[in-house]
Amino acid sequence: MLSYNSLYKEEIKRVAVFLLFILFLLFQGCAVKQESLILLKGDRIVYEKLSLKDKESIKKLYFVLKKLSPFVDEDEAKRLSRIAVLYPLYLSKKYELTYPPLFHNFLVNVHIKKRGLCYQWVEDMLKYIKCSDFKSFDFHWGVANRGKINEHNVIVVTAKGEPFESGVILDAWRDSGTLFFSKVKEDKEYRFREWKSKSRIYGCIP
Repeated sequence: MLSYNSLYKEEIKRVAVFLLFILFLLFQGCAVKQESLILLKGDRIVYEKLSLKDKESIKKLYFVLKKLSPFVDEDEAKRLSRIAVLYPLYLSKKYELTYPPLFHNFLVNVHIKKRGLCYQWVEDMLKYIKCSDFKSFDFHWGVANRGKINEHNVIVVTAKGEPFESGVILDAWRDSGTLFFSKVKEDKEYRFREWKSKSRIYGCIP
């Protein structure tokens, strides 16, 4: 026979599961929808539709990357800006992304969604980016508030051989698949440091 405490705990579990189910239903209407239609054919990004907003974002990121160094190759800056903006849109669909980001985190943590935590964005983006074998850039793993509940992970791209602090943040988690980018020193929300052991382990996986 179950004790009173056991019955109480079972009831709490049932209530928690019911509330979780209700929350899930409520937030289904907040699935992230992108204006651009991005596909992956083999290891190549293609698009059937590209929004004006995404075109502008690619152009702005290109100029930011070019300014990292006089030695940055123009074609590489164009290619990286295109990948950095468009690949997260593909991942948004793959992750079945839900807005806001913290709620999507919750769904991943309770195993309703499979991926979409900030470090998973970094993993998947680094694996894809490194397949292009860029010569003008180095890619670093940036972390803020490491080990804390508000830990946040991003990619930081620098000109080849330049220090982490001179780089540009590529953050697809913060705005739910729409790439956020800024200089490391200009980010008003987080203070990032390089996680060197992480920076070295991710190579090309198309």
